[in-house]
Amino acid sequence: MTPTVRPYRMVVTDIDGTLVDLEQMISERNMAMIHTFQQQGGIVTLATGRMEDAVQHFAEELDIRHPVILYNGGKIVDLITGECLFEAKLTVEVVRQTIQLQQNVTLDMIFYSERKLWVKEITPIISTYMKKDRVQCLEWDSPDFLLKGNVNKILIIREEQDFTAVLDVFLPVTGIECELVHSESTYLEILPQAVSKGHALKLLVAQMGIEMQDVIAIGDNLNDLEMIREAGLGVAVDNAHPKLKVEAQYFAKSHLNHAVAEVIEKYCLQK
Repeated sequence: MTPTVRPYRMVVTDIDGTLVDLEQMISERNMAMIHTFQQQGGIVTLATGRMEDAVQHFAEELDIRHPVILYNGGKIVDLITGECLFEAKLTVEVVRQTIQLQQNVTLDMIFYSERKLWVKEITPIISTYMKKDRVQCLEWDSPDFLLKGNVNKILIIREEQDFTAVLDVFLPVTGIECELVHSESTYLEILPQAVSKGHALKLLVAQMGIEMQDVIAIGDNLNDLEMIREAGLGVAVDNAHPKLKVEAQYFAKSHLNHAVAEVIEKYCLQK
């Protein structure tokens, strides 16, 4: 599907599987096209499941001067000023149930709380995650402090992709007490109720005074679905989840073939 070509004012892109390659690098072509669009007055920002510290270096490389969407829509933050424009937190009951689940089932879980990442223990799977996102997880002596109501999201990593134990507990309350989303095939995230990248994008463009029809959203996985639906032009990269491709209005090349640059060149630059 190829929408009518028209200039768009703003591009919001996912990071992993969309903007960066397998080595977590932004290609020179993506970088150059983003900077060209910015020089013409265009706006580029990020929408990701990552936390502040895992996004900062990308934002600096791209000279992003507008707020970014973090925690899969759980926070909107201006990384230059440090101002938090929106933040959602999980209920104490959801956190308690998750902690109890981890005591009963062996699961690699990461609790995002007050800009820190907390785990029961740093396993090989957790170590791999830390290396990929360039973050450091902290082991707790007791998880009781997490019951103070300051948890933004919980990430469960299962290399075998079996989330049955988690789904049994939280699927019945999804949309009521929390949201569940796959950000990668091996990642299942527990988010606060009503949180999504799409909801955060609506808040962000309203604060910036931009019409949603002037926004392009680019993504690759199910955590990008709501954002793709909300944007004026929803784009799925070639390596995207099949469900995302069903919703997208345009299909770009894969994240290994400068997908973001392709979209900007086609739909954003002044001719």
